Amino acid sequence: MQFLGNPIAVMFLSFIIGVIADLVLRRMPFYSWISARYVFADSKTYEILGVGWFRKILLATPLRMFNTNIKLPKNRDLQLLKEIRKHIATAEVSHWVGFAVMMVATIYAWSAYGPKTGVSFVFFNTVGNLYPCLLQQYNKRRLYQLIAVMEQRAQAAAVSPT
Repeated sequence: MQFLGNPIAVMFLSFIIGVIADLVLRRMPFYSWISARYVFADSKTYEILGVGWFRKILLATPLRMFNTNIKLPKNRDLQLLKEIRKHIATAEVSHWVGFAVMMVATIYAWSAYGPKTGVSFVFFNTVGNLYPCLLQQYNKRRLYQLIAVMEQRAQAAAVSPT
């Protein structure tokens, strides 16, 4: 049980549980509904919360090596963007599950090891799960807008005679 007193170890465990849970949730009929939701209705809220700064920090560290399949390519073909959208949904749902797991562990750690350990759990859960979720939602919103524009262009090109 000493393992549950280490916030970094529990954070990585929450990542693993999140990935496994996402594999199960993907088969559920409500997965597309879950992956299409946003915490905030306005994209400016994400910017106010510092998601842009978090993204810059993430890209400046070795953590950028994770989720390399969520990178916009130079040639933006519609099918590839839709595939990236699926990867974003997977990463987001995995982090939400990890966030929930870590919250349960935070409550346990706070009661078993005291507020100092509990606060460290809150910090690592925020940095390791909450902000990545918000970043995925921010990116997902931007990607949806890009996909909508590309679909409109494709429809206009198919309708207009040349």
